[in-house]
Amino acid sequence: MMRMPSQKLYSLQKVAGVGMIEILVSLFVLTIGLLGVASLQFTGTFNNVQAASRSQAELVARYVSEQMVSAAQPAESDDGWEIDDAFFNTDFFNFETLTCNDSNLYQCYCLTLPATVPNCRTGNCTSAEIAEYSGWEASCQAVGSNPNMRISVSCNDRNNGDAKACTSGSLINIAVSWPVKSDQQATVANDSRCTFNSDSNRACVIKEVTL
Repeated sequence: MMRMPSQKLYSLQKVAGVGMIEILVSLFVLTIGLLGVASLQFTGTFNNVQAASRSQAELVARYVSEQMVSAAQPAESDDGWEIDDAFFNTDFFNFETLTCNDSNLYQCYCLTLPATVPNCRTGNCTSAEIAEYSGWEASCQAVGSNPNMRISVSCNDRNNGDAKACTSGSLINIAVSWPVKSDQQATVANDSRCTFNSDSNRACVIKEVTL
């Protein structure tokens, strides 16, 4: 019986070993590549969600500002314009005075007009009623896109000595915020004006209005 030379047998074993190592290396590289693709896809999805929230927040902030402008009245003390103090009533935003057992805020408050909210779609409303209705409608627009989106309205009153909450010519800030973390679930630094109910880890859109 013919025997294969030991040197040739060793050569074949060596070639077979190199082939297995190449396969393992290829699998390792492929795994790293797939993990990279998955990471990029996750980051892209995260950025898309944030972009959608920001776009909707801009629309909500614009709606609130337009409602303020449309309801503005000539100021009594000067030649400017002023809005009803009801626009700064926090109870009119984010369904603060409404109650519901459903965790879905949009289905709970927005499918039908709540009985306590004035119907300004068909009837004539006072400035205060427009403020309440606008707060409800803006809140519905917000949670319809992101259930954790919230609205806050404030005024840097230029005259604290009068009775108005926001004197004509004062700067009005409309902030529409939502909770946000980085794609690695780390906290992010945001504008302090985005803080809502002591939660500072929020992104927001801020619209400034002066009448």
